[in-house]
Amino acid sequence: MIHMMIVDDEPIAVNYLLETLQELEHLDLELSKAYSGYEALEKLGDRKVDILLTDIRMPGMTGMELADQILKRWPRCKAIFLTGYDDFAYAQSAIRKGGVDYVLKTEGDEAIVRAIEKAIADIRLEINEEHILQKAKQQIHLALPSLRREYLVEFLQNEVDSLANRKKRFANLAIDLDPELPIMTAVGRIDEWGAFALPSEKPLLFYSIHNIAEEYLSSSVRFVAIQYDRSRFIWFIQPKDGEDWTTTTHRLGDSAELVQSACKRLLKVPISLAFEAEPCPWEHVSERVETLKLQLGLGIGRGKEMLITGQQTDPAQGEHRSSRIFFAENDMRSKVRKLDLLETYMDNGEKEPFTQLFMELFQIDEMLLSGSEGKFLAMELFSHLSAFFLSYLNRRRLFAQLGASIDPEPLLELSKHASWHEAIRYFRELGETLADFNGRKQVERTNDIIGRIHHYIHEFLHEDLSLTKLSQLVYLSSPYLSRLYKQMTGKGILDYITEVRINKAKLLLKTGDRKINEIATEIGLESAHYFTRLFKKVTGYTPLEYRDSAKAMDETNR
Repeated sequence: MIHMMIVDDEPIAVNYLLETLQELEHLDLELSKAYSGYEALEKLGDRKVDILLTDIRMPGMTGMELADQILKRWPRCKAIFLTGYDDFAYAQSAIRKGGVDYVLKTEGDEAIVRAIEKAIADIRLEINEEHILQKAKQQIHLALPSLRREYLVEFLQNEVDSLANRKKRFANLAIDLDPELPIMTAVGRIDEWGAFALPSEKPLLFYSIHNIAEEYLSSSVRFVAIQYDRSRFIWFIQPKDGEDWTTTTHRLGDSAELVQSACKRLLKVPISLAFEAEPCPWEHVSERVETLKLQLGLGIGRGKEMLITGQQTDPAQGEHRSSRIFFAENDMRSKVRKLDLLETYMDNGEKEPFTQLFMELFQIDEMLLSGSEGKFLAMELFSHLSAFFLSYLNRRRLFAQLGASIDPEPLLELSKHASWHEAIRYFRELGETLADFNGRKQVERTNDIIGRIHHYIHEFLHEDLSLTKLSQLVYLSSPYLSRLYKQMTGKGILDYITEVRINKAKLLLKTGDRKINEIATEIGLESAHYFTRLFKKVTGYTPLEYRDSAKAMDETNR
């Protein structure tokens, strides 16, 4: 909802404008008011104002000065200046300060409403989706290195795209590689940090290594480098147009040694490198990188400044696993990394989406968990699930709230489950229990908030019942409270306030002889004129007509 503040040192003018605009439902404005520039700034505090409708000539702080203060805080605010002086100099000054319009008070309500409608249209244009996307496109180049790394790391973690999507992502992220041709990869590791041991200096070291590698490689091959984790980096390499893979492999081998020497000489940091002598399809890059990481992990010689070409087999490892087993393992670990996606569904009490996603993630290939090695993979997977749910329960202090409904032993011990299927069912049911619990709590908290608001409205009907005041009462933002209330009750919060005011007014009209202006004040309306118009709009009667008809009805009932 767009927030507009009306400021004028004449209370009658402010109240008249407020009442008039409240009746124009198509404007859909949240309105507030102030009788001076200083009061306006005090009322606003840190709260954003979208439209400022202000008199120019006011004592103490002029409308121009007020606009200056507000535009410093909220540059997107639209200022509409009102004045009783037909002074072109004022108009020029207003326009220079970003004023949407300049309206003479003598022009009447229609001119003011037109100016407000124009301001609303401009605001909605600024926040239009197309505008936001266009601005994002203009700024995205600043984030390209980070986005490029994020995409390629996901790719290495077995998040493989289709060729069509890969082509699109490569183009969007300006990745200077061919998504259709095979790729050669190298894995590098920083063996010692030297003078770059502080966390703040480590990104600088990675950046320096990438610059050195680019110096030696980019002139002869197509080359992209990314930081993979805290101590390792990955190179992606393809031949330049017209070159063959044999030439590219020789250049990579020669350049790798030069990069190592330059890092040791210039940065005083030793690095190790491992690369396969043959390219592979993009779909097998994840497997290739895992193999190279393993080669670096095996350690040869001193385990530092290694330069490994091709596949080195560790006798203790036996034969290599089949591609099927390898991809199944990678797929399992990829799914484990998505465990956090389940949090949102549990937090929001969305049981069915939780169950659907959980079952998608943990339909594990039975072959993977069979045999002696499979037993340890099952333990690995169980430990991830156990840690995820244990952390979730602890961070939200749910053990104390759920009490005996959660038995911690099956959560912590795989041996408590008769089979892997039973363990998966246990974790699924645990997540469903948590989603149910959080859903009930959300409804309780929401009903409590609405109950507090209703109590406050009835208790302080004669006081400030603006959306801002009510949102502060329950520690929610005004727009969110407005949406939440309508979702839960089916009506707007301002409609409810009006309903309570009219009902209270009916009671006062039927049970006493108070004056209309006294009743207006008691139900929180500042003028008898506005009360009369509102009452007639809701009931079809003026307050006096309603009083007379109520009395006539009472006499008839006697």
